Amino acid sequence: MSSFGKFDTKGFDDFVAQFESKVKGELIAHEVEDAMSTLATKAVESAKKKTPVDTGTLRRNWSVSGIKHAGNAFQVDIFNNVEYAPFIENGHRIVRGGKTVGYQPGVFMLKDTMDTINVLATRTIQPRFDKALRDIMGD
Repeated sequence: MSSFGKFDTKGFDDFVAQFESKVKGELIAHEVEDAMSTLATKAVESAKKKTPVDTGTLRRNWSVSGIKHAGNAFQVDIFNNVEYAPFIENGHRIVRGGKTVGYQPGVFMLKDTMDTINVLATRTIQPRFDKALRDIMGD
């Protein structure tokens, strides 16, 4: 029996291993992103509920960015682009006639929301991450 050639499959094996790793990583990333998206939606809803209303502009302008994924880190931004949002959040001086006449304490609509969401994140993201790992490992 004659041989027509020898095939070195190391490159292909490396490619398959890298592909499987990438697919598995993407499955985990999808689960984490989905959980973060749910949490971000809850955060915006909560911040809106905690936002004081005068004209409604501040409450209407809560937004969430798309989820960013770089390396092992995931990030989503919850923000309000209304000019006076930081003053309502953190408090501010009350000035009349060029003189400070008082201080308006902060409402902390975003800080309080994020404190709650950070607790929920552990309870929400970790189980989904663990489930994705079990699914990948075939358990």
